[in-house]
Amino acid sequence: MSVKLTNKDYIWSYIGVFLSLFSSIIMTPFVVYFLDGEQYGLWGVFQSLAAITTLFDFGFATTFARNINYCWNGAGKLEKTGGMFSEQSEPNFYLMKKTMKACQTVFLLISVAALVIMLTAGTFYVRYISSAISGEEPEIAWIICSIAIFLNLYFGYYGSFLRGVGAISDANKATVYSKAVQIIVTIVLLACGFGIVGTSVAYLVYGTLYRIIARQSFYKYKGIGDRLKEVKNIIPIEEIKEMFWTVWHNAWREGIVSLANYLANQATTIICSLYMPLTQTGSYSLAVRLGMAVAQVSSAMYTANQPVLQSAYINNDKAKMKKKMSLIVFSYTVLDIADMLLVVIVGLPLLRLIRPETVVSTSIMVAIGFYQFILKFRNCYTSYFSCTNRIPYIKAFLISSIGCVVLSFIFMGWFHYGVWGLIVAQIISQGIYNAWAWMVKAHKEMDLSAQETIFYGWRETKQIIEGFLKKRSKRNV
Repeated sequence: MSVKLTNKDYIWSYIGVFLSLFSSIIMTPFVVYFLDGEQYGLWGVFQSLAAITTLFDFGFATTFARNINYCWNGAGKLEKTGGMFSEQSEPNFYLMKKTMKACQTVFLLISVAALVIMLTAGTFYVRYISSAISGEEPEIAWIICSIAIFLNLYFGYYGSFLRGVGAISDANKATVYSKAVQIIVTIVLLACGFGIVGTSVAYLVYGTLYRIIARQSFYKYKGIGDRLKEVKNIIPIEEIKEMFWTVWHNAWREGIVSLANYLANQATTIICSLYMPLTQTGSYSLAVRLGMAVAQVSSAMYTANQPVLQSAYINNDKAKMKKKMSLIVFSYTVLDIADMLLVVIVGLPLLRLIRPETVVSTSIMVAIGFYQFILKFRNCYTSYFSCTNRIPYIKAFLISSIGCVVLSFIFMGWFHYGVWGLIVAQIISQGIYNAWAWMVKAHKEMDLSAQETIFYGWRETKQIIEGFLKKRSKRNV
C-alpha cells in the first residue's frame, strides 16, 4: 500500500517536531526560575544522558520501522541489504506480524540491559558531578529518569511503526498530546517545590502517555489490529530468529551510526561538565538544545517524508524519490536559516531577561547553530541511502565522531579553549568529509543536479502551501 502524505500530515509533523523539540525551550524559563544554577546544570546533563537511549536502541527502531514500511507496501520478503521490489499493492500482514514479534522481543532485552547500566554506572556518574548539591534529590531524580528512559525505549517502537505505515499525523499527535502534558506537569511540580525530581516525574508521565496513545493509534489505523488478528498462524521461534538476523545486518550499522551521532553532538555536554562548572555547562547545553531544536523543526519535511522515500524505493519510483529528496533538502535549508535568525533576534534576548548568566553569546549561538545545520544537512542525504536499506556511511561517521571527541578533549584539556574548543572540534570533524561527500554521492546516484534540486524543491514546497491555502479558503466559504 503506497504511502502518500496529506497537508494534515505535514501540519501535524511541524506541530509535533516543534513541541517535541521546543518543549525543553518552553520549560526552560520555569526550570531556570525554580532551580538554582547547580540543579539547572544537572538538568541539562540529564537531557544529554536521556539521549543515550539512541545508543541502547542500536539501530533496531529505525531498521524495524523501515521493514514495517516494506511489509505495508506488499514486500514478499525482507532482505539484509537493498530490497525486493513489490509486485502487489496489499500489505503483507503475516510478514508484518513476524517483524513486530521480533521487534518486541529484541526491545525487551535491550531495555532491561539499558536500565541496569543506568542504575549502576549512570548513578555513579550523577553522584560524581552533583557532589556540590546536598541531599539525595539528584539520585532520586536520576532513578525516576532511568525508569522513564526504560519505558520510552521499550515501548517507543510503536511510534516507529506508525511512521512505517505512513500514519504521520497519528505519530505526531501522540507526541503533541504527551509533550503538552509533560510541560504542564513539569510547571506544576516545579511550582509546588519538587525541584529536579519534579522534572523527572514529568518525563515519566510523558513516556507512559505516549506509549498508550501510540499503541492505540497503530492498531486502529486502517484496521491494522483486526487484520493482524486474522493472521492465525503462530510465528515459529525459528522464523523470529531468522527475522532477527535479517534485521541485524543493518541494525548494528544503524547502532554504530547512532553512537557516532551521540559522540559528535550530545557527548560534548558531558565533556564540558568534566572541565567546567555545572552553571557554565548548563549555559552550553541550553545553546546546544536551541541549535538542535532549530535543526529538528526545520527538518520536519525530512522526518515526515522518510516513509514516502521508503515506499517510493520498494515500488521502484525513481522520479518520486528525486522530487521528495529535493523537497527535503530545499525546505530544510530555507527554514533552518529563518529559524536560526528568529532564535538570535528574539529567543536569546527573551532568555537574557529571565536570567542573563545562563545564556551564551550570540557568536557562540550562531556557531553552534551552524554545526547543527551541518549535521542535519548531512543526514538529509544519508537518509536516501538508509531508505534503500543500505548504510554505506558507517565508517565515515564513526571516524569523524571519534575525531570530534579526541579534538574536544585536546582543545578543552590541553589548550583550554573552553566552549569554542568544543565547537571548533565539531565543525572540523564533520567538515573534512561528511558535510559534503554524501551530498555528492546521492546526487550522482539519483542523477539529480543542484539546479533540479532547487527547481523540484521549490515546486513541491509551493504545491504543499497552495494545497493548504485552498483547503483553508474552502472552509471559510
